[in-house]
Amino acid sequence: MKRSVAFVFLLLACGCSSTGTSDYSQFYRVLRQSLSASFGDGRVTKDQAAAIPYASMGYRLNDGAEQLIVLATDSNGEQLWTSAAHIVIATRDGRIVRTVGLPANVSAVTPASGQNLPPLSAALSSPVVYSRLADLPDAKIYGAALNCKAIYRGRQTIVILEHGISTARVDESCVSAALNWSFTDSYWLDPKTGLAWKTIQHISPKDGKIETEILRPPG
Repeated sequence: MKRSVAFVFLLLACGCSSTGTSDYSQFYRVLRQSLSASFGDGRVTKDQAAAIPYASMGYRLNDGAEQLIVLATDSNGEQLWTSAAHIVIATRDGRIVRTVGLPANVSAVTPASGQNLPPLSAALSSPVVYSRLADLPDAKIYGAALNCKAIYRGRQTIVILEHGISTARVDESCVSAALNWSFTDSYWLDPKTGLAWKTIQHISPKDGKIETEILRPPG
């Protein structure tokens, strides 16, 4: 875990950010802003989000206060979000595939077969069934097998920073017989681009849920 945190901040020191700037000191100041934005109750405000000149995402653990993290790298389909609080969340197609600094973390989510997990947007055409493996270092569990099915639930309008966004909801239900663990994650996708504007996910049987919402999209 310590190596992962060091790797993230090495990337930041090299000037890797969502805008490609090499001004590390400016990016560090933004990270400090993101930490201060996490204090208090409720959600990140419009003013707090507007003060961050980089792609940003809010996340909430188990109905707690929303905290703000910024996009550090976007490479090969994986987006790495971080904050000055040493929280790291890596996503791929909206799914959380790696975390550092949370009460319970996942170090890897990989397909049981094939090169990549099926994109959630594929469920907009027909249900998608697949298997994946998860490494859960806090529980000393590695290669846990989960059988999953993603289903399109229809169009829904969600509100982020007081702005209504038309989305397509996909629910993804997974079961691990070995861990006696089952859950349903929900994703609100842009019907055209597949961007996951909002998600509710479960990454470990030791903890509850993580909610995310995109405050400023990449690009």
